[in-house]
Parts: sequence; C-alpha cells; structure tokens
Amino acid sequence: MAERAIVNDGDGPGFLTMIGFVAVLVATVILVFFGIGYLIGRVFL
Repeated sequence: MAERAIVNDGDGPGFLTMIGFVAVLVATVILVFFGIGYLIGRVFL
C-alpha cells in the first residue's frame, strides 16, 4: 500500500505538469495559426 501512495504522490504533479504542457502547446498552436492567418490577410487583402 505504501508503494501505491508513492505512485499517487508522484502522479499528481506529473498530471498537473502534463495539463500545463498541453495548455501551453494548445495556446502556442492557436497563436501560430492566428499569426499565419493575420499575415495571409495582410498580404492578400
């Protein structure tokens, strides 16, 4: 049971880190596509 508790303790921060990483990744992708769309709009419109 002690091992299971250790795994759970290690899983918490890892899970939060994974959520944070995914959030940053999604935000970056959105900003990149927004920038691409903005540049295309400026060039062609």
